[in-house]
Amino acid sequence: MNKPGKPRWIRLWLRIGLAALLALAAGLSTSTVSARNDNDAEPVMQKEPEAKRRLLVMLHLPAPHFRPDVSYSGGYSNDVSRTARRRIAEELARVHGLKLLEDWPMPVLNVDCFVMEETETTSEAQIMEILSKDARVAWVQTINTFDAQAKNDPLFPVQPANKYWQLDDVRKIATGRNVVVAVIDSGVEIKHPDLVGQISLNQNFIDGNPYVGETHGTGVAGVIAARAGNGIGIEGIAPDTRVMALRACWQEPENKTRCNSFTLGKALNFALTQGVQVINMSLSGPPDRLLKQLLDAAISRNIKIVGAMDPKRADGGFPASHPGVFAVADSKTTLLANDILVAPGRDIPTTAPGARWNFVSGSSYSAAHISGMMALLSELKPSASLAQVRADLVVNPVNQSDANISGQVNLCATLHRVTHKCACSCQLATPAASALPSTTLATHP
Repeated sequence: MNKPGKPRWIRLWLRIGLAALLALAAGLSTSTVSARNDNDAEPVMQKEPEAKRRLLVMLHLPAPHFRPDVSYSGGYSNDVSRTARRRIAEELARVHGLKLLEDWPMPVLNVDCFVMEETETTSEAQIMEILSKDARVAWVQTINTFDAQAKNDPLFPVQPANKYWQLDDVRKIATGRNVVVAVIDSGVEIKHPDLVGQISLNQNFIDGNPYVGETHGTGVAGVIAARAGNGIGIEGIAPDTRVMALRACWQEPENKTRCNSFTLGKALNFALTQGVQVINMSLSGPPDRLLKQLLDAAISRNIKIVGAMDPKRADGGFPASHPGVFAVADSKTTLLANDILVAPGRDIPTTAPGARWNFVSGSSYSAAHISGMMALLSELKPSASLAQVRADLVVNPVNQSDANISGQVNLCATLHRVTHKCACSCQLATPAASALPSTTLATHP
């Protein structure tokens, strides 16, 4: 028996509904194709979001005799007033349309450093001016960017320092024993076979980015303190020196190495609390108020700071341009001032991540040579003033025919001047090898 069919009026409405759905689908399909054709003809450019600007806001710390954290070296655990300062920072951020990101104490400068990000359209200059007038604020500044100054035992014979600095003979006088050099850079590969046992401490000052061994930091550390006599790789200028590897920079694609005011400030503050004798900063950028004050604090403590010159900047870049810093260039740099130190910086074999070695170039590695030399001088004359250290340095004349040593520090003659020992050279300062003027050194209380 056949089932009764649907009433005619129902079938009619179903047909009308189906036709409407088909028409709607066709219309959508047509409009989609049309939109794609329009986009193909006149593509709509998507504007990339602008990077949000960040500021460093320094808040005054109470006077040391009012603080329970005067022995502080790198954490907040003993600072009972942290919460109060944090609340002040949060209030400032809220009132001025900023977002509080992170913070770090700088007891060396008697301030707390807060990183804040702009979230409103108020001009950066206007916000900085307003915050600077707040009595609770020590100062406000932008976060500057800094770049490493690099170009990208079996190797000992080909080390330029072995030829020009006579390292075999230098070893008879000094090796950097009992000296600590802080390398403020990207990460150092702690387990590299030429660096095992050479790193006294490693610390990471880049939040949210784990400590790893990176190209630039590993190379700089190797030039300074690679192990001697282990039958592999290279030898550091001061192989008995211990390196404090402070990671304040990070490696970007194509091996570029970057740092900023905040990460460098944290590392410098830490180094100043650890009793280091030498600080290597193979990097360069614009003048920076936070870093200037930390450098002045280091200079007042008689710490030898070595900075790499940037040949693209008229003043050599900061921190090399800062008074009291030992500024270093490689032998190919032109238009050198008479207080610039020159050291090997071309085709330098050094340590590389992955238990490898590589050839590198740039004033970054020239600075590392000078930091190694400063470790040797620190071993020989630990209490010498920075002015005396500069007065003891002997350099070759800049008009010598051999461009590889023209203007370079004469390490053997320098060590002879300091010790009066003739292990590698008895040449005193002459018109052909003279001391740098000590008047270029300025210390700051």
